[in-house]
Amino acid sequence: MTFTRTHFVGYLGFISLGLANAMIGPAIPHLIDEYGMNFSLVGALFFVQGVFYFVAVVSAGVASDFFGKKPFLLAGASFMAAGLVSFVLGKSEAALFGSVALIGMGAGTLDGGVNGLFIDISGEKKGLGLGLLHMFFGIGALSGPLLFALISATFSSWRPAFLFVASIPILFFILLFPVRLPKVNGEETIRFSDVAALLRHRVILQFTFLLFVYVGAEQVVASWLPTYLIGTRGVPHAIGSLALSLFFVGLTAGRLLNGFVSEKVGYSPMLLLLSLGSVILFSLLFAIQATGPSMVLFVLLGFFFSGIYPTVMAQAGSVFPQYSGTVSGVLTASGGLGGMLLPLGMGLVSDYAGLRVGLFVSLVATIVMFVVAVVSFQYLKRANILESSG
Repeated sequence: MTFTRTHFVGYLGFISLGLANAMIGPAIPHLIDEYGMNFSLVGALFFVQGVFYFVAVVSAGVASDFFGKKPFLLAGASFMAAGLVSFVLGKSEAALFGSVALIGMGAGTLDGGVNGLFIDISGEKKGLGLGLLHMFFGIGALSGPLLFALISATFSSWRPAFLFVASIPILFFILLFPVRLPKVNGEETIRFSDVAALLRHRVILQFTFLLFVYVGAEQVVASWLPTYLIGTRGVPHAIGSLALSLFFVGLTAGRLLNGFVSEKVGYSPMLLLLSLGSVILFSLLFAIQATGPSMVLFVLLGFFFSGIYPTVMAQAGSVFPQYSGTVSGVLTASGGLGGMLLPLGMGLVSDYAGLRVGLFVSLVATIVMFVVAVVSFQYLKRANILESSG
């Protein structure tokens, strides 16, 4: 696999996505203290972020197949940086909601665009290429809580951490601007009727639902884990942030390894293994309350979660290689919808039944994810598509 400047700029973009994704969760306890927000209102923050993420990733993904990916990647970085800066400057709940809307718009545009770009440039090794890409998301995500804790302690405020993270998409913009990306040719350009046909295809329907529940479950962990541990087990803020970082340690390490393994065993068998492991580990987290063993389980959960998103994206990209932007946009959007609704669901449930019951939202999602993985495996096997997946 040949690495180019485009690869490294894309990796930087996914580091910025990981940092932004993991930074808001540790800030929640501070937002609750400063603004008096309840769990439902906090969940609504993630809902608004998810709405704008969803709209951005769908529109940018489809449009990039018509006009090329570079304009949307630059726009995504701009929106994300603006949202992170305004999150710091805002002094009201309304300003927070406006900031997360910008962050969601930027993240959706950037996420769908970079995924589609790596489907294009990874050739026959889409699983490895996307696995490596998403490893850098994990690097950013595991660094986020640690940087948040370090910078917050250094400056006695949580706000400078967001200014630091805002500098990464700005650097991405500067480095990408002079890069010449592959242009969309006539064979890659699609019609809106092609989009409608893709949305009706059984493979896409299965994978959209799988990513809906997967990203929803992952975002519940990323958004609520520190608050959950502080509220249910009485751990200090620093331990809550550490637990989230450990989850992302497993996520990062797993994406590197899973990218290689999926190319050997096939994408669909890999999805079965990872989904089943996720269900088992989430169940153990409810059964085991001790902090030490739970930290180990968070690492393992991150490891099994790690390969699901890039493996689904690689499988779909191998089935529909000519529609990389649209496939990436549709699948990323379905994940964004899950990331919008499930954290909101946990907030609503937690307000009425407590945080411990609220986390069942994520456990149910992982069970559904495994069921969909089994159904998709059976369909692809009957359709003789599995041979092209590894």
